Amino acid sequence: MYKTCLIIVSFCFILIGCNNNADAEDEDPAKVHAVEEGEIKVEKEPATEKAEQKLQLTVQGNSYPFQFNDFPILSQYVQNFDRPEETLQNLPFVQIKEDQFFVEFACHEERCSHLLLDFGEKNSFLLSDLSAWRTTKISPDNQYAAFLFERATAEGAKHQLTVVDLSTLEPVELEAADNQLLLKPNHYQYTIHDVTFMDEEQLKIISTPMDAGEDPAYVTSMWNYQ
Repeated sequence: MYKTCLIIVSFCFILIGCNNNADAEDEDPAKVHAVEEGEIKVEKEPATEKAEQKLQLTVQGNSYPFQFNDFPILSQYVQNFDRPEETLQNLPFVQIKEDQFFVEFACHEERCSHLLLDFGEKNSFLLSDLSAWRTTKISPDNQYAAFLFERATAEGAKHQLTVVDLSTLEPVELEAADNQLLLKPNHYQYTIHDVTFMDEEQLKIISTPMDAGEDPAYVTSMWNYQ
């Protein structure tokens, strides 16, 4: 009889201990519970199809991958058309160096936007807006390019000259190398007739001053571009 009572008492203590442990587990905020199926949903965000769209562009017999988010300015333009690939393929590309091209787009009444692209580096630079392209000159070491653009004004044609470092597709500052007191030729402020790279440091500009009279004389000036 004594043994039976002892067994019953011990069993009661075990039950009380188990209940206390269960309560402690329920109150423990760090306790990790298994997640049942369907309790958490992970949804993949839809990809931006236009940004990731890739076209294959053929220029002068060479094929280049053209991914929209690599060239945002030109991509935004061609995506306005029903057939962006066809629009892109029909743009006029002019080769500057290997894998580097000059392109005109968004033209209206002989005024266009102009872009320099590097397919190898997946980089681009907007050269000019609302202007007419007149000429491109390359430096003797093939490291720089000079782009001349024109706008028609009431006083006649005015020009902008942009010299670009082809290794970075960044414009460089021009500094006067002689005593000519001309404004920098990059804001359509006067007429530029000709641009010539003289060596690997200077270029020559033949222009007409802003205050020229009815019979203006040409002015020759030298500019450092490095």
